[in-house]
Amino acid sequence: MLRAIYPGSFDPVTYGHYDIICRSCKIVDELIVGVLNNKAKMPLFSVEERVKMLKEVTKDLPNVEIIPFDGLLVDFAEQIGADVVIRGLRAITDFEYERQMSQTNQRMKPDIETMFLTTSIEYSYLSSTTVREIAAFGGDVITVCAGSRRDRTQRKDERKKESVTMSSRIEQIIEEIEEYIDRDCKFQPLSQTKIIVNKEHMDELLRELRMKTPDEIKRYQKIIANRDAILADAKAKADAMIEDAQVQTTELVSEHEIMQQAYAQANEIVTQATAQAQEIVDNATMDANTIRVGAIQYTDRSELEVPSDDGYYDENGQET
Repeated sequence: MLRAIYPGSFDPVTYGHYDIICRSCKIVDELIVGVLNNKAKMPLFSVEERVKMLKEVTKDLPNVEIIPFDGLLVDFAEQIGADVVIRGLRAITDFEYERQMSQTNQRMKPDIETMFLTTSIEYSYLSSTTVREIAAFGGDVITVCAGSRRDRTQRKDERKKESVTMSSRIEQIIEEIEEYIDRDCKFQPLSQTKIIVNKEHMDELLRELRMKTPDEIKRYQKIIANRDAILADAKAKADAMIEDAQVQTTELVSEHEIMQQAYAQANEIVTQATAQAQEIVDNATMDANTIRVGAIQYTDRSELEVPSDDGYYDENGQET
């Protein structure tokens, strides 16, 4: 019997997910839909809610079972006895990531194979992130598998929007970026720090953040205006403190100048004394050299004048 696992977060489940589930259950004898419980992320729906939604959607598919899991996919697959991992591909960017994950999984568990199914063309644009964004702005979430899921998604996002009513739009955008990174971005294989992001989605959030910044500045300028009185009082006290400090600084500068002059005079005296001492040493050295040269010359002459019976002879043998 061929048992396969179709893993994912399914937050929420979409027609794209349902399409892969229906096609997969026709290929294998038993299909396990594994609902990932990633404690490091903050999903829109709890794992229990996602399992319940998937069970409702797949109630007419007898060979499909919904099981939540956490930890490594290969460990879960081995635990339930699955031989194949099924993954859906929407675009070439999905393939690059899924290829790396497949190779990583096979490296850890060589007996587990990965099978890729390309998404049906009518669902190729669809993702759970898109569904959440449509629901967040009150759109008709026709891509969610059933009306009950659509209502739940909208209610979830409405409660979420109410909780941030008092927050600025900039804060909301920052929260959206953080949630996008935590909830929708996948880690690169064998990395716990590097993630793969949707560049277009991130650029759109950053563009809106830049557009909203001037309005936020104006709003905070009004808040700052209410503090003018406090700032004026603080400035007056600061000016008084600066004035006192300037008086004290003037006195210190005068003392400092006197000390600088004393140091300068002392340095000049030391410099002159050093020069005089060096001159004495130089003269003494010259005198000593002169005496030493004279002594050497005298010694040389004395050695050349050799005595004889008749008198002294010079270096040429002439009698002197």
